Amino acid sequence: MANLRHFSIVLVSALALTLSIKTFVAASVMRPNGSDIALTAGKLIEGQGFQLAGLSTFAGRTAVMAQKDSCLLYLIPVSEQGWHQETVRTSVVAGQRLYFVFDSKVYDDNQPRWKPLFEFYSSFALAHAGLGPGYSPVVAVVASDDCDVKAIDWSGLAPVPYSRTAILTHQENEDY
Repeated sequence: MANLRHFSIVLVSALALTLSIKTFVAASVMRPNGSDIALTAGKLIEGQGFQLAGLSTFAGRTAVMAQKDSCLLYLIPVSEQGWHQETVRTSVVAGQRLYFVFDSKVYDDNQPRWKPLFEFYSSFALAHAGLGPGYSPVVAVVASDDCDVKAIDWSGLAPVPYSRTAILTHQENEDY
């Protein structure tokens, strides 16, 4: 009985010690920030003849502005939960149309919800285990009426990798 009590004390002490070490040394997985996602999307369409005007804002969100002939686009990273959908929608003016791009598909006006949510949370869990390709972003595309957004090849919009940050220096990248 005394051996069991000593073993229990040693086990609890060892667990407490290892947990405290893991807490101070461990890294936190951070989602890509809006600028990284916007620039990744911008580089994709730049390879298809669009000229990038650089980082900008649209509806208070980080965006990349691009132009090809009379087609003007804003590429705006939005949350997979749909939190920014209405904010972006209400900022669209006459002569512009709203699309959402996820997983190489273009959606008219309404952001897909379930698939992006499932893929985000599963990729986030895999990232904590050190696995997985990264985060497949949802990008709102505000386009002038002269643009054929569905003709753009979105298949090159690759997952954006998660970053790892020490817990004690944890800072939120974006307002997702």
